[in-house]
Amino acid sequence: MASRVGLSPSAYILRQGFRKGLMGGNRSWLIVGGTVWGLRVLRQAMGRTDRVVATEILKPGQVLRLEALQPLSRSQRKLQASKSRR
Repeated sequence: MASRVGLSPSAYILRQGFRKGLMGGNRSWLIVGGTVWGLRVLRQAMGRTDRVVATEILKPGQVLRLEALQPLSRSQRKLQASKSRR
């Protein structure tokens, strides 16, 4: 028997939804699997804000500086897009 260590609940539900729902004809599993799949796709489409951008190990004496950049206005984005097309 294969070990299932590290298998997330959503991965298990997706797998069962595919096997029992789509392939096996069980309508309940089809609905549950489709819902979990839809939520996962929606989360990816909306973009996650808790992404890891960089990982760095600091040595003694090194400094870490974080800055929050202001988002560009609509006119600035248009100007930037027109410059990149040239």
